[in-house]
Amino acid sequence: MKNLIACVGLLSIMSSTALAQRAPFSTISNQNIFGNSYNLDIFRVATDLPTGTGARLEPEGMVFHNGVLYVSGDGTGTETNGYLARYAGGDLRFLPTAAGPFSSSNAAGTTGRFGPEGITVNTSGQGYGSTSNLVGVDNVTGGVGRQLAVMNLSSTTVQNQVNGFVNADDITFVPGPVGGADRFAIIDGTAAIPAVAFYTTAAMPTVIGTGFNLPLGAKGLMFLSAADAALFSPLATGDALLVASSPDGVATSNRLSLYLLNGTLLGESALPTGLGAALLGNIEALAFDSATRRLFIGDETGANSQIAVLTIPSPSGLAMVALIVAMAARRRRN
Repeated sequence: MKNLIACVGLLSIMSSTALAQRAPFSTISNQNIFGNSYNLDIFRVATDLPTGTGARLEPEGMVFHNGVLYVSGDGTGTETNGYLARYAGGDLRFLPTAAGPFSSSNAAGTTGRFGPEGITVNTSGQGYGSTSNLVGVDNVTGGVGRQLAVMNLSSTTVQNQVNGFVNADDITFVPGPVGGADRFAIIDGTAAIPAVAFYTTAAMPTVIGTGFNLPLGAKGLMFLSAADAALFSPLATGDALLVASSPDGVATSNRLSLYLLNGTLLGESALPTGLGAALLGNIEALAFDSATRRLFIGDETGANSQIAVLTIPSPSGLAMVALIVAMAARRRRN
């Protein structure tokens, strides 16, 4: 009887889980990115945060870490209200849980919700924010002002604030080469032309080395290892940065750009636009799960905010696609 009850309970859980699944809001087929053709599954996420948070999820920052896709947004009450969305396994067919709210304060004692424009994880085990926390940048000009800070996921508190930080639109952790130093890379939007700037991972991060300019409207930034970068471009001969740009008011210029860490541009690809067709409108965030080859693209468009998921086929899958294409071409010739 106990076993029967347990089985019934398990079936109930499985049924409720199945009912909670959702299909993509839209799928864009045959999207050309860096010379390869992919499908984009798009999920509307504005209402994904749990009831009671008083928040709307408009992706500004994203990072995939330890099997979880973390998504941040502006800290205002009409947006994420200081909460993070956590998608288990990065599976957007299921609603996320929420962490927070995160609040911060500055040297003057002013307190406000912390809504990062970008989030990352220092995976080195040493340096700024390295103890299984997130590192975020908030570029608000009011409230607590522009900050670099550590988001403690256990206590949902904001710590180690660097006040008066630059106008940062995103941040990503860049592991150092063997014998080299780890760094943070940020999009610095202080000047008219946005640029990548590198910072140390010291207790008080400071600018290091030389950065490089980015396309207008650059908002999303993500580190890729040499192996992962090569999935996007055969020209990638080392670690790289993937950049998403979405110039305000010029949605047709939405694009991804791939750079080596020295600023060498490897390639650019346009992204689909136009909310009327449920396509991407205002790209703000990027994340990548290396194990499953999934690229997440965050689109901040108010009540229509969405996350697109692009899955890169495995090498065997790519070979199969090539074989099918070749067979189809042969049939046409015959």
